[in-house]
Amino acid sequence: MGTRKQSFSVRARAAGWLWQRLTGVGLVLFLALHFWVQHMPTGFLATAEEYAVIMSEFAAADQRYVEAIAEGKIRDALPAEHVITYDKVSQRLANPLWKGIDVMLLVFAALHGMNGLYNVMGDYLRSSGARKAAFGGAVLLFLAVTVQGVVSIMSAGVR
Repeated sequence: MGTRKQSFSVRARAAGWLWQRLTGVGLVLFLALHFWVQHMPTGFLATAEEYAVIMSEFAAADQRYVEAIAEGKIRDALPAEHVITYDKVSQRLANPLWKGIDVMLLVFAALHGMNGLYNVMGDYLRSSGARKAAFGGAVLLFLAVTVQGVVSIMSAGVR
């Protein structure tokens, strides 16, 4: 009986090790795509001129915005700078491909983090009951945050 339990533990740790590597590769891929779209001039970023129009609309609607600009809390975009705006993110997320990429980034990040957290709990929580309770709470938090994130991504860009 002891060797069977130990064998399961060894297999579980090996599966966890492999899972950490696979989710890490997925994270690198989807994070690279995310950074490319969000931080390179790909058409999904506002130009300095578009941003200036947005700033003037906000300034016309609320004096606090004018004060924030005057205090240097909000600045103009530089001439060749591209800016992330809500409208541009909504345009990008109207495309199901980009929704899928963002959902996959979220899921891979959450799974990678949960696997790492499970490993840390296994290393530091000696009591089986404490480990099960902590992991159960972490799973509930993981599910709540992941579901909320997926719902947010799926509802964005809907016009």
